Amino acid sequence: MKKSIGRADVAKAAGVSESTVSRALNDSPLISNDIKRKVRQQAELLGYYPSRTATLFASNKSLSIGFVVPYYQNIMPFTRSYFPSLLDGLLLGAMKRDYTISIMFQDHLGKYRTYNELINSHSFDGLVFAITQDNFAGLQPMIDHDIPFVLVNNYQEGAASVYAKPELGMEKAFAHATSLGHNTITYITGDLTFKNGKDRLQVFEELAALHHIQYEIIEGNFSKTSGFEALAKMKNLPSMVMTASDRQAFGFMQACMERGLRVPQDISIIGYDNFQPAGTSTPPLTTVHHPITEMGTLAADMVIDIIQRKVAPEQKWVDTDFVVRKSTTSVSFGG
Repeated sequence: MKKSIGRADVAKAAGVSESTVSRALNDSPLISNDIKRKVRQQAELLGYYPSRTATLFASNKSLSIGFVVPYYQNIMPFTRSYFPSLLDGLLLGAMKRDYTISIMFQDHLGKYRTYNELINSHSFDGLVFAITQDNFAGLQPMIDHDIPFVLVNNYQEGAASVYAKPELGMEKAFAHATSLGHNTITYITGDLTFKNGKDRLQVFEELAALHHIQYEIIEGNFSKTSGFEALAKMKNLPSMVMTASDRQAFGFMQACMERGLRVPQDISIIGYDNFQPAGTSTPPLTTVHHPITEMGTLAADMVIDIIQRKVAPEQKWVDTDFVVRKSTTSVSFGG
């Protein structure tokens, strides 16, 4: 039977102690590059591969980030384009730093009562929250206990966050709308218990006032259903509808089709997100571009920097943009 190669064999071949072998293979800053190279060469020659579990145990790290997504009773989160788009970015960012991503539901922590207990168990080294309500109850305890975490699409004092500012994309949306002659717009809001829902509504109202647009506000919740139901709630049919999410836009387009209204000939629509299938819907959707995959990569970098370098939490902002497709047309064309 072939002898099992262990750390002691590598130490003997390299002429160092067993503890030096462990440190060298774990890339410890306490070991010189020459020694690291020598140990790795001998380990490779002997066919020694340290156990990941033992390595992580020795380093007191999991090299894993918890991706915290909300739990919805009636629909799973990954049926919505936002969450897989964000996960794509997180995976890309984590991969570059040799971390893995694990998915968990918000406030469903198994045997752990708090996020503090979860992190101290070394199940994860840090957390990224996909989306949290403005009054997220778990936030302050994590800040108080210096838990490494990043909020996406939320921002609070003392918390690391990455947030897409709606101003630039919505400014371009209004410039496009007014260039086409639209002066009556109905806006379907997102869920106003979330920061991004509130901010998008505020920016819409400011821009509508700036451009002297007559408008109506219909409260929604980002869902396709709320977009579909909005048509029946309108006091008057505007020349254009803007929504807080593409999913609402798709719901509204479905309601228009069932009522015999043509998009964009009878009514123009501007969405918000630019996730799939915005480019392949019928008609393709004009929409505010929300760079969520890029935000995921940035969030992964941020939380790993907090874990490894103990940097202070900071708020990072990215800009939205705007994509013109075929769901909008001029008022004169549409009649």
